[in-house]
Amino acid sequence: MLAKACTGLLASAGALLLAGAAACGQDFPWKPVRLIVPFAAGGPVDVLARALGEGFKERTGQAFIVDNKPGGNTSIGATACKNAEADGHAFCLLTASTISLNPFLFANLSYDPQKDLEPLTNVVFTQQVMILHRSIAANTLPELVVYAKQNPDKLNFGSFGIGGDSHLVFEWLKAKTGVQMAHIPYGGAAPALLAFERGDAHLLYPVASPAVLERVKSGLAKPIAVPEGQQAPALLGVPSFSASGLPPYDGKTWFGAFAPAGTPKARVDELAHHLAAVVKSQTFQERFIKLDGYEAVGNTPEAFRNFLAEDRLRGQELVRIAGVKIAE
Repeated sequence: MLAKACTGLLASAGALLLAGAAACGQDFPWKPVRLIVPFAAGGPVDVLARALGEGFKERTGQAFIVDNKPGGNTSIGATACKNAEADGHAFCLLTASTISLNPFLFANLSYDPQKDLEPLTNVVFTQQVMILHRSIAANTLPELVVYAKQNPDKLNFGSFGIGGDSHLVFEWLKAKTGVQMAHIPYGGAAPALLAFERGDAHLLYPVASPAVLERVKSGLAKPIAVPEGQQAPALLGVPSFSASGLPPYDGKTWFGAFAPAGTPKARVDELAHHLAAVVKSQTFQERFIKLDGYEAVGNTPEAFRNFLAEDRLRGQELVRIAGVKIAE
């Protein structure tokens, strides 16, 4: 009876053929997998996503399609993920901004992180560093605070967009120290780093990528602070915010995988298993993690969900201190 049912299903065309193959026990995934990325092609997150896809394809044998949906402080990509097919063949690579900051920043958000997205695994934490341009006469965070107070309105900081952590960490710094600095938002990390090289942006809070560490090594960028618990070997001598006399700042930016809500639990578990295995593989870590300012995670959906509950509280507090609201 089962053989006849399978034969009939597999004889059907199009979507019925795929459904029949799955029902008859074909291994998941049984068609190409789509990864939605809320950043432009060619950037560091896109590179991470494609590396993740390469490892996923090696494990499963299925084609892997990266679908870039930049804009809206990652909300466009999150909305596309919310509306994607919920059969396990679509997921997204989102970040702390998407889940823990946007709900408190935007008056009208096109998705609900808690209702529309299913956590799979936290892929990586980023290793970040606050850098100061060499043209500024300060070498530490306390010296920067003194300089800023002696030279009001002369300093500026660049960010990768309004409302992200590269913006809010400076608003937090301003609130905690009373210094004044102008904000210059750029359309991503690459243009912000170019502006920093020209001296148009005096301060940045980027991922400690090879490009950033190269500027530190050359003397163009002075690393003045890292968040609590920083792990990047190249920055082990850089003091944390608390070691510089400020309150602790332990916000870590992360990039995690999510499926659309409604994805069957079995598919969620399989996706999470494959992705965590890729992230934890020695090949992936040596080629993409250690060199690009990341710290691999690859936890379970349950562990990731518990982390997100805590991170949401951290994000809410950061937005409150920064005093930033976006009306869109």
